Amino acid sequence: MDPSLASSQNLTSDSVVDLNVIIDPKSISKLEVEPDTADDWENIQLHAGMLESQIISQTRAIALDQRLILYISGSIKANLKVLKVEPEVRYGLLSPFAEIAIASKTRRQQTKKSTSARSASRARSSLDDSPTILLRGIPLPHPIFEETHNECLFEAHVNFHDISSSLPNTEYVEVSIVPGPKAKDTQGQSQLPPQGRSQYTSKIIAKLINNPKANGSVGLSRILSIALSLDRSVGQVVQLKKVNKPSDVKPIIAIQPIITESLPEVSKVSLSEDILIKKKEKLTQQKADILNSFLSLQLNNTVLTNSSKIPIMQGLTKGGILKFKDESLKFVHLSGKNDFKIEIEEEVLIPKSESPQSIHTEVNRTDYPIGQEEILKKIEKAVRRGNIGALVYGNSGSGKTLIVNEISQKLHDKGYFRINVDCYELSKIPVQNLKEKFELLFNRCSWHSPSLLLLEGIESIFPVESEQGDVSQTRQLTEFFIQSANSLNKNKTLTILATARSKESINSLLLSSHCIEETFSLQPPSKQIREKIITEYLKIHKLSFDKTYDSTQLSVDTEGFLPKDLKILADRIHHECIYDSIKTGKVPNLITNANFTKAIKDYTPSGLRGVKLQKSTTSWNDIGGLRDAKAILLETLEWPTKYAPIFKSATLRLRSGILLYGYPGCGKTLLASVISSQCGLNFISVKGPEILNKYIGASEQSIRELFERAQAAKPCILFFDEFDSIAPKRGHDSTGVTDRVVNQMLTQMDGAEGLDGVYVLAATSRPDLIDSALLRPGRLDKSVICDLPDFEDRLDIIRSITRKMNLSDDVRLDEISGKADGFSGADLQGVCYNAYLKAVHRKLDLEKLEMEGKAEKGTEAEVHEFFQLCFNEKTPDVIKTTEKNKLSKQVELLLQSSKVIGENKETITKIHKKEPNVHITHLDFITALDDTKPSISQSEKAKLGGIYHKFIAERDGNMQDGSSGTEVGARTTLA
Repeated sequence: MDPSLASSQNLTSDSVVDLNVIIDPKSISKLEVEPDTADDWENIQLHAGMLESQIISQTRAIALDQRLILYISGSIKANLKVLKVEPEVRYGLLSPFAEIAIASKTRRQQTKKSTSARSASRARSSLDDSPTILLRGIPLPHPIFEETHNECLFEAHVNFHDISSSLPNTEYVEVSIVPGPKAKDTQGQSQLPPQGRSQYTSKIIAKLINNPKANGSVGLSRILSIALSLDRSVGQVVQLKKVNKPSDVKPIIAIQPIITESLPEVSKVSLSEDILIKKKEKLTQQKADILNSFLSLQLNNTVLTNSSKIPIMQGLTKGGILKFKDESLKFVHLSGKNDFKIEIEEEVLIPKSESPQSIHTEVNRTDYPIGQEEILKKIEKAVRRGNIGALVYGNSGSGKTLIVNEISQKLHDKGYFRINVDCYELSKIPVQNLKEKFELLFNRCSWHSPSLLLLEGIESIFPVESEQGDVSQTRQLTEFFIQSANSLNKNKTLTILATARSKESINSLLLSSHCIEETFSLQPPSKQIREKIITEYLKIHKLSFDKTYDSTQLSVDTEGFLPKDLKILADRIHHECIYDSIKTGKVPNLITNANFTKAIKDYTPSGLRGVKLQKSTTSWNDIGGLRDAKAILLETLEWPTKYAPIFKSATLRLRSGILLYGYPGCGKTLLASVISSQCGLNFISVKGPEILNKYIGASEQSIRELFERAQAAKPCILFFDEFDSIAPKRGHDSTGVTDRVVNQMLTQMDGAEGLDGVYVLAATSRPDLIDSALLRPGRLDKSVICDLPDFEDRLDIIRSITRKMNLSDDVRLDEISGKADGFSGADLQGVCYNAYLKAVHRKLDLEKLEMEGKAEKGTEAEVHEFFQLCFNEKTPDVIKTTEKNKLSKQVELLLQSSKVIGENKETITKIHKKEPNVHITHLDFITALDDTKPSISQSEKAKLGGIYHKFIAERDGNMQDGSSGTEVGARTTLA
């Protein structure tokens, strides 16, 4: 739509318009218009010659009281108003041969006499002004006021002591809303369409009621707040103006029902008598319903204002506008129930946002942050101090919105004005426009103080400053926001409550400038809270767990679930119960183990989506030896999860870190992979060098993100392979990257917040290179050696590896174990696989020989002889050469097809054979053992043995500090 046309119709970019299709409009033959201003009339006079043709060429659709914009020449335009059309219709199409009449509009010359008369009138009106007072409005019901008011009476509850000087001896007042700051594009413009504008008044007469609790505020009864277009909005500035006591008369009340959508135009055709009777009966019934509704409101001993909005009631589905037939009456007092008569008038169209509500509308609160009472108390205690900023951060689905909405409701109950801002939507606006938006928000907060500014997703408009991108605009916007908030807090009360995914994702200026002073982290709920949350959500569906259901299993299966995940799980359980009820025909009310198992199957909680979790199919039976290491790992990782109530009662901090060290190839990484599948824990594997980054701060950020992923996936094992490459002794890295990584690891593994449900498992073959601060209790509590296997361990390893192999009866595993002295677990695995390959080669050679033998037999049988059988004397004795060749080709085809069928049968027979036909003999093992050499040489074994011996038995406080030697020839690195 053209901007000038939209402006003439008082439409803004957010206005809602109705479009109706008009079929067969009338043709207009004569049009009378009038210029809006004298300037428009002068432009019309200057271009009178081309005016008529311009109107006809630019305008087709015409309606009464329509505003026309006529572009005369270039940028010259004139605004016209339609006064009259012929024939007399509401709208139609302008005929190309229509007659157009334009009324003149001359400038009015002001005389000294008229000017002085107006000045005198203004002076008299200013002298006659009644006393007024401004107070903060609070729509009732509200916790600040006692439940003693009547919702159906026009009453204003104030403390008479506060208004005694401004409004002495006042019984009735005129109540109106003082508009606050608005956006520039809507300043001073009404949002109502032309038809609904000025249809209802914004000044309502009400009776004053004394309420000692109304300190500096005025409580507006429910029907009064509806008439003032206030829908439970606390903090609006209300003006109270003294008026005389209304007169007691018996008015005739006219009700205009409100509609929010225009009805389709009905063609003017003659209606049948039956339709007219039904329409009359409908109006009579509507009138009776409205009369009964008025009587039920008990509008006796109250005051009514002309052109005031009335709430939704029986007969008025969208509310209505109350008017007096006697227009001279501004307001009247009703002293009895039968002191008025009611008439129904034509419907009036107003925007849906301006339509009134019902008196008895209750705020339904469906969601409540279950189990978050402790953090709610902390946040409420912090924000009640006023002039403070608080940040609530947590993963998506952790309940940030529920918690801040609950805090917002608590502050609303204390009389705070609330502004809720979705920062994700604001991030789409240019930065310059964002400054204007925040300036308007702060002006509104100042006008309605005390105020609460709720910013959801604050990291989208105030992100953390990155080194790669341009941060000048973000910094300017952040500084503008901080400066505006600080200047407002000097004189007004403003509380800022923001939400974000993490504290590190927002601009650090917000925290360093004390614009946001308090931060609150939302952690995944504990087992008891998870059980409480899912039980409460199931109560909504009128479901409960069966007595046979084990609630502890619920806690174990939902480990790592966030409140949103539990709500979705409750819905899935409800759907499963409904599905079962359809089969059985019973009403679903009890939840069985089967329902819960089906509901949680294949469901991934939000915290684990996008997290790369390694899954292993290896079991304890696949690992031979390492008996001590297995026992320690089970004690540290499996028992706290399996026997959670027992370990929870322990007063000491549980072990949460293990260092696996030992010779290369002795099963350190294999042990870690088995733990994830056997202990029921999530598993995140990290290779040492992959987290190092050349950019400053990037490596530390990788460490933080790893631990955040592990916290989201808890219970979780965070496994660092080749740990010595990322956590060496500090002081040996010229770039300082690994030093910063070690510092970050120290704070993450034993920081103030601790590790709850996250176990750190590190593997290395050089424990002497690891920084000693990481090896103290509280970080890597226990060091477990994976030593070279002895005879029994080697025998156990060989049995584990060959468990799924087909061994011959002559295989003696104890002899093989005895001859494999000095072999690691990886070496023994290589020996077994080499023996298996030798058996496979032997089997293939035998099959090849068998196939060659069959081929030779087949070649001898390829010579065919043909005999001719004579059955009658007419058959010739000799076959012709051409016929003989033809018969030979047919025989070859038959032989080939029979050969293919035989091969297919043999293949199918082999496929269906389930028993393996590769047998490993003792000789295969001996040959493989002779061909395989130990991967660890004697010198390296002695070197590592000495390192491990010092690490276990002779370690003292005088270990190397990592500083390089100063003498000539001293090495400068620990590698």
